[in-house]
Amino acid sequence: MAMADNPQTTTGGTALGRMLMDEITPVVMVLSTPAAEFSCQKNAGLSLLQLLRPFSLFHDIDVPVRTASEQPYRLHVFRLRLFYPSEVHQPDLQVTEERLKQVVSDAGEAALPELLSDPPQLSEVLAAPESETRPSWFDTFNRELIHALSFSDHEAFDHPVACLLIVSSNDEQPINKFIDLFNTDQLPSLLNEGAMDPKILKHYLLLHDNQDGSPDKATNLLAEMRSTFGSNDCRLLCINSAQGTVGEWNDNPWAPFVSVSQQSQDAEFFLNVDDVSEIMNLMQDLSTKHIIPHMEQKVRILNQQVSATRKGFKNQIKNLWWRKGKEDTPDVPSGPTYTFSSIESQIRVLGDYAFMLRDFELALSNYRLLSTDYKLDKAWKHYAGVQEMMGLSFFMLDQSYKDAENCMESAFNTYL
Repeated sequence: MAMADNPQTTTGGTALGRMLMDEITPVVMVLSTPAAEFSCQKNAGLSLLQLLRPFSLFHDIDVPVRTASEQPYRLHVFRLRLFYPSEVHQPDLQVTEERLKQVVSDAGEAALPELLSDPPQLSEVLAAPESETRPSWFDTFNRELIHALSFSDHEAFDHPVACLLIVSSNDEQPINKFIDLFNTDQLPSLLNEGAMDPKILKHYLLLHDNQDGSPDKATNLLAEMRSTFGSNDCRLLCINSAQGTVGEWNDNPWAPFVSVSQQSQDAEFFLNVDDVSEIMNLMQDLSTKHIIPHMEQKVRILNQQVSATRKGFKNQIKNLWWRKGKEDTPDVPSGPTYTFSSIESQIRVLGDYAFMLRDFELALSNYRLLSTDYKLDKAWKHYAGVQEMMGLSFFMLDQSYKDAENCMESAFNTYL
């Protein structure tokens, strides 16, 4: 069967399109033991997240995807966003406001010499590419603003799609450590309060530090892991295979992801080329062989359920007349309006997963369906959220800028 390319449109090449495809991507929650973190920190103090993040963006993959349509298409670009459980929460509003003010202030200081110089000719400005005429602070401000609004209970694209559990081969009883990692009280409130489905994809990674000796013990542990958790969901990663060397940060993939204090020219590394290659392979396999197929399957299952119960004229009339309001309302008043098991949350997951897999048509159809439900329920924050995503879907489809603008205006007014 012939396969279409990734259904990206010309808007995917614009600054906004690139930002959306960079920021609205699957989240992976990383849970690790102190021993695993210690092995990573031998390398200029890198945390596990910092170790993995440079290899979570893929520009040259070729993964076939089939969502609602029988016609597959291909994903060539994909990105994972990695977070610790402690980071999976809405940022503090006051801290966020101060951070945004600082971004603008820093931008003003940086742009002062340019503002005091002679302005460029209009013809030069019109001929210059968008990336050169856009203010340097604009992208930074947009990303900070997106992060300030992340991890809300009324949206699903920030809810972790998968969980990467990492235990060191030096940990005592590693199998029990894997089990304990997901059964702690450190999990995000979104999960504990019922907004997020606790049955998420899990991948088990055994980390072996070659500075501690031969990986023979780790290989035996891997066999035990596979018999416990399944052969396809377990992996061994060996790091620190080199003698300590001073890193050259100018050519280092971790430089954009660490603090200035970590970028010392005296930073010591124990990672060699083979270690880095294994990390790259780990992250690409996690994406292409686990997360993308998992999302694809979830979309197909949810789409079948929604099509059978909610789509079509008869189902719409039934929903309109017999709708009983917010389903599965939690007992705690501070909990989410809709729990993960409610039909509304399931449709939102379907729409957000479809958007992250670049099936914008499918995403738009489900956001439209939800828009009616939320309006009937007077769930205005949720309504504004799907109006916003409808606008972004219209934009990515490059179909109707008027519809996109109307949806964004509706979202803005409703949020207010």
